[in-house]
Amino acid sequence: MLSCSKKTGGGTTPPPPPPPPPPPAVVLPKVNITVDKAVKYQTIDGFGFFGAADVWWAGAGGLWNDAWGEKVISDLGITIWRNEMYPPSTPGVMQDADWNKQKPVVEGLKAKADKYNVNLKFIATVWSPPADLKWLATMTWAGDAAATRGPGAVSTKNGGTLNPNKYPEYAAWLNENILLYKNSGINLYALSLQNELMFSQSFNSCIYTSAWYNEMVNGVVPKVKTAYPNVKIFGAEHMLDMEGKDINWPYFYHAGIKKDATTTSNIDILAVHGYSDGVAASSGSELAKMWTNHSAQFTTPMNKPAWMTETSGYNDTWEASAGKPGALSLAMDMHSGLFFGNMSAWVWWQGSGGATGNISEYELMKGTITGKKYSASKQFYRYIRPGAVRVKTAVDNAEVFVTAYENTAKATHTIVIINSGEARSINIQGSGLPTAYKMYRTTAASDNCVLIGDVTLSAAGYFDMPAKSIITLQAGGDAL
Repeated sequence: MLSCSKKTGGGTTPPPPPPPPPPPAVVLPKVNITVDKAVKYQTIDGFGFFGAADVWWAGAGGLWNDAWGEKVISDLGITIWRNEMYPPSTPGVMQDADWNKQKPVVEGLKAKADKYNVNLKFIATVWSPPADLKWLATMTWAGDAAATRGPGAVSTKNGGTLNPNKYPEYAAWLNENILLYKNSGINLYALSLQNELMFSQSFNSCIYTSAWYNEMVNGVVPKVKTAYPNVKIFGAEHMLDMEGKDINWPYFYHAGIKKDATTTSNIDILAVHGYSDGVAASSGSELAKMWTNHSAQFTTPMNKPAWMTETSGYNDTWEASAGKPGALSLAMDMHSGLFFGNMSAWVWWQGSGGATGNISEYELMKGTITGKKYSASKQFYRYIRPGAVRVKTAVDNAEVFVTAYENTAKATHTIVIINSGEARSINIQGSGLPTAYKMYRTTAASDNCVLIGDVTLSAAGYFDMPAKSIITLQAGGDAL
């Protein structure tokens, strides 16, 4: 009998080998999150940044453009904008800007906010009073009993302090500046009477001991409130490291405010800056204790909101680089303020630094060019809107960080999850939660706060979360 097999060199061709078995399914570690809407914490005032499309000392032509305004209002989603209240220039001591230079930016942002029905909060900080209202001053720290102040040649720069005999004039100058906003159709939401008041700087600056600051607040605020009763006073805009660390919090400005009942009544919002020294970002695991202390010692007993009104010093990389934290750390630091400090507002330093070059550690963007810090910020800014109330969350994994919010006015629910470790599978449960969410995600790779798809929550349902990523779940429609 003849074989039908093909002959090859006197043998037969063996059958092909069977295909390899499929790789075993990857089973990610499970993480369980519980949201308890019955337990409520702070109400959110907003998120934002300082300044224009370029730094104020740049040319006026680069400070505003329509595309930039559209980007920061409708995409990033700022709800707070911080500005400097500039003193007048004097011979030999010029200023970076004045109202005429700022006005197109102020009015441009107001028009964009109105277009999108965003109630943008305009807030202002004084770096220095006018030079003719200042005295010479020396001090080493907030509680310096040997500090001195008195008449002498002084400018808006290199420190000095407010002449205590000039409180009425200072209040009048503040009121004149608030009126400039009002004439542009803006009710200034909040005012800080002094930026970083312990540091004498080569730029506009003014120093106060804790006692001087209380005296100034008590002498000035009633005169401002008489003219503008609805403007909120925030302060002292000193370092979180000094207002929150175990070894520091009893000795600086917020402790001084707390000890004086009149100052306590004149300050509406307790504000800190997210630095260790005015330059280096205060970042990392120590923040949890600093914010916990600040809440326990100051904002809770004084019944005041907590704001973080300036920070920078983060590289525009996903993880730390060149000795500086990156965008993932920025998100975790925002979480620390929200979760441990019951923080109601977060304000970055310079929002944008021109339209060309790399995004520096001080900026969130370059014109309309964005990067990882912008995307990490957007996970919060765009979806946690003013009026949202943070509710209780619990998670069974130490490398996963969660905050959740309900905004009854907008009928939205928002959950922000940061995974600082390996890829994981996430389950979320809680009474009264919506089941359907949109998922927005930022990762180390190409995801930059992009819509990933729909997520349905169920008791047995899990969804995957990449390693070292941020996810925002949004229910109830567009948060804007």
